[in-house]
Amino acid sequence: MIKENLKRLRPFEGLCITAQDLASEQRYHRNNMARHSLNLNGYGIVQGLVVDIQHRNNSYYAVIDAGYGITQKGQGVQLSESKACRLELPPRDGVYFLWLFHVESQDQSDMRPVFDTHKKESARMIESCAPRLHSEGEEYDDAVLLCQINVYMGRMSQVQTPVPRAGRQQRAAESYLKPKVIEFISLNKKIISLLHRTQSVRETDLPTLSFNSALISAEFLLIEEGTSDRVLYRTAGSLVSYAHDYYEAQPNMLESINRFKNHIRKNNATMPNSSQSNEVWLRWFRGFETTLRPLQQISEELVSTIGPQR
Repeated sequence: MIKENLKRLRPFEGLCITAQDLASEQRYHRNNMARHSLNLNGYGIVQGLVVDIQHRNNSYYAVIDAGYGITQKGQGVQLSESKACRLELPPRDGVYFLWLFHVESQDQSDMRPVFDTHKKESARMIESCAPRLHSEGEEYDDAVLLCQINVYMGRMSQVQTPVPRAGRQQRAAESYLKPKVIEFISLNKKIISLLHRTQSVRETDLPTLSFNSALISAEFLLIEEGTSDRVLYRTAGSLVSYAHDYYEAQPNMLESINRFKNHIRKNNATMPNSSQSNEVWLRWFRGFETTLRPLQQISEELVSTIGPQR
């Protein structure tokens, strides 16, 4: 991650530009783009780059699909077309990882004369990529991790283990949406805990168990950063369905709960289906937000009548 302040060229009339100035200006734009990519997308595979380990003619090959990734330095790495590369069998058994490295080389097809000399230098750099196999525990900030490969008794086998993913899309509203869903979870868990102390509610075990399980599952789902808006919308929708079934099964013990039944019934009835757009879900989510205040009232009323949580 680029942490220092960036510097760029400040042109003025009469300024003499050197090769170092131009290189510095290129570094500025590259670092700015890298910082943008890392903060917006993270690092890892963005798309493609699926690996298939194949055994051909007593040799192992990694067939890598075309795709794009971002290194820990924020550098984009693109494999333009699928590629099969031969893998050298490591001398020792163990766990290895296949990385796709960002590679830069001078373009020998564009040679330019060096002023006041007889020399020529390449005036262009070519950016490409190259896969390499490395031992477990080795980290590279100029490469994208593709897959894990186990080597045992002269054989290679690919392990389907998760690798870093980048390009988290449609999460612009995460900071706004997630706290609302988390508050919904927290309030309902508190209400379930309080209501379950009453004899009449203990008889509704199945809705209670289902709703409580859904709340706990959603809580774990939302721990990770980078939750997409789509996941948040669908999580809220799932919780509303469970909440609807739970509160409908409750006896008429509190007026606040009776009022909330109508509220959650309407919210559940107007929920979009899975094929509808994020814009439709966002409009529905505004109604979801209105459930928080009545839930808070139920919680406060239960605390005053049943007592605080132990």
